[in-house]
Amino acid sequence: MSYPFIIQGSNVTVVIDGKPHTIAKTHITYTKVVDAIKAQDWSTVKQIIDPVKVVLNYGAGNVSIQGSSMFWKGEPFAGVLATRMINMLEEGFDISPMVHFMENLMKNPSKRAVDELYGFLEKNNLPLTPDGHFLAYKKVRNNFLDIHSGTMDNSPGTTVEMERNKVDDNKDQTCSTGLHFCGLSYLDHFGGSDSRVVIVKINPADVVSIPSDYNGAKGRACRYEVIGEMGVSAENAFDKSVQSNANGTKTVRAPVEPKVNHGPFSKGYSDGYFSKDYNDTSYVTYKEQRAYEDGYDAGVIDCEDGNPERYRYQPKSVTPTTSSGVWPFPNKG
Repeated sequence: MSYPFIIQGSNVTVVIDGKPHTIAKTHITYTKVVDAIKAQDWSTVKQIIDPVKVVLNYGAGNVSIQGSSMFWKGEPFAGVLATRMINMLEEGFDISPMVHFMENLMKNPSKRAVDELYGFLEKNNLPLTPDGHFLAYKKVRNNFLDIHSGTMDNSPGTTVEMERNKVDDNKDQTCSTGLHFCGLSYLDHFGGSDSRVVIVKINPADVVSIPSDYNGAKGRACRYEVIGEMGVSAENAFDKSVQSNANGTKTVRAPVEPKVNHGPFSKGYSDGYFSKDYNDTSYVTYKEQRAYEDGYDAGVIDCEDGNPERYRYQPKSVTPTTSSGVWPFPNKG
């Protein structure tokens, strides 16, 4: 038995028992249906069209869905994450980011974190990334150091981490050790008027606990990557369920003190950075002149690109002398 079908644009429509079934090209089963039609395998076509009967395997084969049930390595997996993935699949959405998220999540050694994390993300409207991590907010000092200790650099582009066994895994110990992240509703409860908000990317395997206070709006992890400073109002940072970064994110790093040196490279860098004339005549050897040239070119590039000053020339200090010899000989009298 065959079924009438039409492949048009980005959809395929198959008529089974007088009822048309349309599957978009973005649907996870689209390729399977088209391949089955090409092979004239009509029993497979009917099975795939009926989402209650289909068995689908994802990722590395650890995640499978059969009807309205999800399985992890052959074992039933229930909860908010499973329900959402099945619903999205039946509605034709690509669930690949959620599959990646689940694969990362199941590497987490904490059962509590596995059970609670996705619910935390849904409650706080925090998006997944295409590779199965998630994004969250974090408040830091104006110089990008952490607010609590003032010792951890949270500049965009940095990765912050600590030993997992030093992160408090007791959710009822609401203020304790760990690398903190949060949802939108927690931002006004922490930091001062001059604080910055950065966006952090977190692997679900690195989440340790979701404290029970503030209606579950913050979490503790052992590692995260700072991917930018929030450049829009917090409520506009996330507007999709899957995002690679927050909207309007700025990636300018915190200013750092330049390295001070008296060598030819630093002299060239300072001359180039501050648009002084190229002048390597004070250096005799080829090696010194080449170092000056390299420094000058680097200084010009950093200046033109708007980068902060990385090196600063300071003349070598000279030991004071007296007419009677090298200081500090005692005066004769």
